[in-house]
Parts: sequence; structure tokens; C-alpha cells
Amino acid sequence: MIFYQIQNLIKEGKIDEAVELAEKEYSKSKDDRLYNLYGIALFKKKEFGKASEVFGELYRKHPENLNLLLNYSRALIESGNLEEAERVLREGSMVFPESEKLSELLSECQRRKEEMKEKEGEREKIEEEGKILEVEEVKLEKVGEKEEVGEAEEIEKVEEKIEELKREIEEEIETKRLEEEGEKIEEKEKEEEEKIEGRIPEREEEKIELRKIEEKEGLLKRGRILEISLKGESEIILRETFIIFISGSYKLFPLKKIEDQKIRDDFFGGKNHKFIKIRGIDCEVTLSAEYISAFEVDEIYGKAVILEPFLIGFEPSFKYNLTKIKKTFSLVELSGQGKVIIYTAKSKAFIKNVDGETRISAPNFVGAIGPLKLNFLHDSFEISGSGKIILRI
Repeated sequence: MIFYQIQNLIKEGKIDEAVELAEKEYSKSKDDRLYNLYGIALFKKKEFGKASEVFGELYRKHPENLNLLLNYSRALIESGNLEEAERVLREGSMVFPESEKLSELLSECQRRKEEMKEKEGEREKIEEEGKILEVEEVKLEKVGEKEEVGEAEEIEKVEEKIEELKREIEEEIETKRLEEEGEKIEEKEKEEEEKIEGRIPEREEEKIELRKIEEKEGLLKRGRILEISLKGESEIILRETFIIFISGSYKLFPLKKIEDQKIRDDFFGGKNHKFIKIRGIDCEVTLSAEYISAFEVDEIYGKAVILEPFLIGFEPSFKYNLTKIKKTFSLVELSGQGKVIIYTAKSKAFIKNVDGETRISAPNFVGAIGPLKLNFLHDSFEISGSGKIILRI
């Protein structure tokens, strides 16, 4: 096979032949495995810039692949693109927090950045010393000595004037910044006084509070327990069998439109998991699963699409729409704003920003937030547009 032929050429050190063959065969088949070998051959040929473009394109298609991330980062570092390498590595560290190789590459990237700074400092020092030597040489000239020294003095005066103007501008900018900060503080103090006097009403207290859930550097905090507090008269829709405790004043309403959508597969252990609506007044609800995560959809994104088995709960303000995909599974589209609760089956939930086209393997996909277009292939999702994707890692 061509794939193994290219691998052997790389192992035998016939890099030029490997590059040529991989490029030729990829143009015919568009097989990502061949494109990856093309990137490896370019890297071996020390064409690090081209290699980083290849690995970058592949990584954007397969963000769940650790080896692609490592190859992409190495190529960026060797090509001298250290800022981009550091950004990619830090992003990857959130997806693969236990990878020692990522930590080592990040350390190497920072070490090279420090080396560059030191070299830059040495170069500036040499240039500065060169200027001083030039002035000293001028002073030693016998012909036209007086005129040249006079010119040097004039240059020094101009430079001093420029430095003085710079200092004045910086002082003016700093003064203006402090004045603006002072105005902001005064406005805040004034607003607080008006609140006390009753002229500005306090912000209405949030009716639905999810405790023990937060997002940190893209990772949704997971837990086996999620506590929900329904204040005033508020409602939430939840899967019945995840509820382990309810207290306070509340009513339960079966949902005819949703309750017929039953899941009988290994994912839920063959149980039926229908939704119910809870209307509570100062009510406390406790959910349990391994693991629960939650997020909020705001007016900027306007909707979320969740793979049906992962959806545990949502606010009734959402418009619910279920779509069957190739008779194998279903996607739930929630249009609107509010809180969404998901179940990630013993995995961490990671939210990743996307802008453009990407591909996610089906086992890693949980859902998407925002106006993204999803197209399901036989083992992955093709996603295009701007928004966020939720992954299991």
C-alpha cells in the first residue's frame, strides 16, 4: 500500500521521495492519513513552515487527536512561530491536562522565547556600543574635528528633546487615565447612593440558581451532585430518573410532547428517561449522575444543539425540537436563552470556541452552542460557522 510505502521511505531517510509521493497521492485521494505523512516528511526535511500549515489544517479537523496537536506545536516551535505555538499548547493543555509531552513542549517554547529575548538584548547592547565607538572615532579626527563634534552635540540635544517630549506625553496619558478611573469611581459611588435612597431599583434576583457548577478555562466543572434552587415561582424541565431529592413547595407536570421519546440502550442502562416539568416556590432539587455539567445560553448565541442521551435538563423558556439522524440517534435543538444541564458519562466536559470548519469524532461530541451547521458522517460531525462546541474528554 502507498501508506506503508511512504512510511518506509521516511524510515530509510529518503525524505525527498517521501514528500513527492505523499503530496502526489494526497492530491488524488484526499486521505488525511497521507496528508499527515506529508507533514511528517516536510518536518524531516526541515521545511517547518510548510509542515506547520499541514499539521494545523489537520488539527483543526481533528481537535481530539493528541498526536496531531504535538506535531503541530513542534512544527510551530521549529519554524520560530513561538507566540502561536504557546497559544496552541496552552489551549491543548486544557483538552489534554494529563499530557506530559504537552508540558515539556510548553517549557521548551518558553525557554526559546527567553533565549530570543536575551539575544535581542545582546544585539541592542552591541548596537549601542557601536554608536559610542563611532562618536569616539569622530572626536579623534583631525580634519574638521570641531565641526563634527558640534554636529554630535546637536544630535544629542535633539535626542534629549525627543525623550523629554515622550515623558510629557506619557505623563499626560497617565493623568488622563487616572481622571477617567476617578470619574468611574464617582459614578459607581453615586449609583450606590441612589440605590440606597431607593431611586434605582435593585437587579431582580435570579430565579433559578445552579450550585456547584462553574466554567474554568473552558472546562465545565463536573460533579456527581447538582443542586438546583427554584426561587419565587419558577420552572425547570428535568429527566425524572436523575432526580434524587425535592423539597419545599412544588408541583410536577408530565410532558406529553417529550415523554414518548424514550431511550433504551446501554448508555442509560436500558432504562426509560422521560422529562417532567417542576414548578417550584422556594424549592430545592438535587440531581445525581456521573458526571453532571451545566452551561448557559445567552442572547448572543441564541440556541444549543445537544446529542439526545446527554441532555438532563433545561429551562422551559427554550423551544424544544428533536431531530432523528439516520435512524441511529437524535439531536435536540433548544432555541432561546437559559440554563442547560448535561450528563457526560464519566468524562470531563470541555467547551471549545470554533470559527470556520472543523470535524469532531462522534464519541467525543456532546453538543454545540450558537448558529453552527452540523453534518453527520459515518463516524464524525462536520461543523461550520462561529460558536462553541462541547466535547467529552
